[in-house]
Amino acid sequence: MAQSTILAAGVTAATSTDVVVTTAAPIAVGAFVASGTIPHDTTLQVMADTPGGDVLVAALTMNRPAINLTAPGTYRVVRPALPGTAVGVYSEP
Repeated sequence: MAQSTILAAGVTAATSTDVVVTTAAPIAVGAFVASGTIPHDTTLQVMADTPGGDVLVAALTMNRPAINLTAPGTYRVVRPALPGTAVGVYSEP
């Protein structure tokens, strides 16, 4: 399967489109930059949608640019305002 961009690369604060994980289909999400590496001070929050609000489940960083979402649920990635390098997010089934 191919990667899909769920949050276009940018520097403004933004939230990705939802990623829905079923019991049979784990999904990877990861951060990307056009060239080079993710800045060391960049942290994108992976949030799980719950009835009480979004809950932090992981963070995407330079040292951990991708994770596998295996628990069923709806997730989204939150990017804070960034000072320089544009960072985006992809998903890959």
